[in-house]
Amino acid sequence: MKYFIQTKSNLFLRIIIFFLILIWCLGFLSPIFFKELNYLVITYPFSKRIYSIVCHQITSKTFIINGERLLVCARCSGIYIGALFSSLISLFYSSKIIKNINLFLYSIILLTLDVFFSSAGIYHYSKLLAFLTGIFFGSVSFLYILNAIEINLLKESNGN
Repeated sequence: MKYFIQTKSNLFLRIIIFFLILIWCLGFLSPIFFKELNYLVITYPFSKRIYSIVCHQITSKTFIINGERLLVCARCSGIYIGALFSSLISLFYSSKIIKNINLFLYSIILLTLDVFFSSAGIYHYSKLLAFLTGIFFGSVSFLYILNAIEINLLKESNGN
């Protein structure tokens, strides 16, 4: 198997991606962190609208923390937290070139089965299960996306 050498350009790219994902996560978590600040009242409709582009925001499927509802559902929260976790880990470990898509397919299948079974009424929707399948999918998806970015954007700087 071929491994990327952790170069300055790879590390710099990974740091940028990590901070972008961190900012995104802080955005949907902002009602918790900035509960007492008045400026949130002004930015809340704008933030809610931005996150509505990527999430249905059904209130019954959204976590409530410290009395505040997150701006995305439990599954989307899991996807973004999973991507954040994988991006953090990627700063310290050089990932191999991923050619096998099986792990990605497993994560999609688990997520899809959870959606199907809860929508079909086979079992009641579980925020925790949605969050966990989201974490798995988000973590794995991030690794594949990072792999594609590094192969396509940094291959010349790595001498490949």
